[in-house]
Amino acid sequence: MMASKGPLTWMAESRERKILEICDEHIKRIVKTVAGMNKAVQAFCDLDVKKRDEGFQEAFKSERDADVIKRNILEELSKGIFHPINRDEIIRLTMTADEIAANAKAAARKLKYIDARKLPESLKKTMRTYSTAVLEITIRTHETFVSLEKDPKTAIAFSHEVEKLEEKIDDLRAEELTPGLLKWYRKVKDIGQSMLLKEITENMESIADLCEDVSDIIRSIAISYS
Repeated sequence: MMASKGPLTWMAESRERKILEICDEHIKRIVKTVAGMNKAVQAFCDLDVKKRDEGFQEAFKSERDADVIKRNILEELSKGIFHPINRDEIIRLTMTADEIAANAKAAARKLKYIDARKLPESLKKTMRTYSTAVLEITIRTHETFVSLEKDPKTAIAFSHEVEKLEEKIDDLRAEELTPGLLKWYRKVKDIGQSMLLKEITENMESIADLCEDVSDIIRSIAISYS
């Protein structure tokens, strides 16, 4: 009788390990994309146009790099024999994570079309906090992935932390960001600017939601192979 495979044995195979290494590079680029967005948000609130545009360029480049790596992952998965369950999990992980970068780039780009001078300091302060929290959850999501191969139990614990961070971001949006936005909408009476700022905050909210989705996939993999 053949001995049963240990935890995450499939990851020890050379091809699977190679794909996981590429996935790690993919998520690193995604973190850089969100970091670029956060730089743009912070500079936007500081009325620093140069740094705001630098943040967007960093987000733009990192998102493009992530796209290239995503295609490499899909190409690797198409080669040779690969267990369909494992393939589906990695595809779901990659495609969901890729949407994080897309939302970060979109948010950073839209900042260029809003006059930050019109925003009250209280709203800018909340946006700073919200953006920083979004970057934090993205970093934690990457740490969850990194821990997957080393210790599935740690990956599961980290995934729970990501879930808690997402809940805190939800609370921040409901209790501070949304009321501040509504107050500003009524005061500024500029539909175009209001719509853009609403879309930016929705992009950031989507990043947090997608991070939770990615961590759920990682947790599922960890539970399945632990």
